[in-house]
Amino acid sequence: MKTSRITALFLLAGLALGATASQADGLRFFAGKEAGFKFEPTIALTGGIMKATPASDDNNFVYGLDFNMNCGLIQTADNRIRTHVQINHTNESGVKATSFELSPRYTVPIGSGFSIGAGPVIGMVKADNGIADKNLFAYGAVVGANYRKGMYYSGLDLRYLNTNERNNVDFENWALIAKVGINF
Repeated sequence: MKTSRITALFLLAGLALGATASQADGLRFFAGKEAGFKFEPTIALTGGIMKATPASDDNNFVYGLDFNMNCGLIQTADNRIRTHVQINHTNESGVKATSFELSPRYTVPIGSGFSIGAGPVIGMVKADNGIADKNLFAYGAVVGANYRKGMYYSGLDLRYLNTNERNNVDFENWALIAKVGINF
């Protein structure tokens, strides 16, 4: 299957980036318990387009929330791992789905408040294809760009998400999602 190969390549690239970074910087576990550790949380509204299968050829509008912070569970020496928790929803083209996604990402600052990052995605999707609805395990990969300046936050993610199939309900999808929010 073509998308399985794409997913594998995305995941391998993310793991390679993460492994390279962890070898260079060293990893810290339970960094959130360290004195002086800053979570630097952000909350943002999201909106974008999604191409889902087996839906029609139309692109679906997707919207939701993104909450991200410096990861307190596993962290590099220079705090480059940010955990993103997203809730996304779509209800178009005969498909209704709500996903809960967790994505730890290795980020690289590129200057003036901009950063780029990549990582795996795991989650749960409640998908309804008009005939049946099921809760599906989801996995995939994401790459994103972010901008932080004072309290202002914005970003753009390109995400692939695959699901297992249960009783002819499946929700494999690509999404391009824009984000705007507040840094705390």
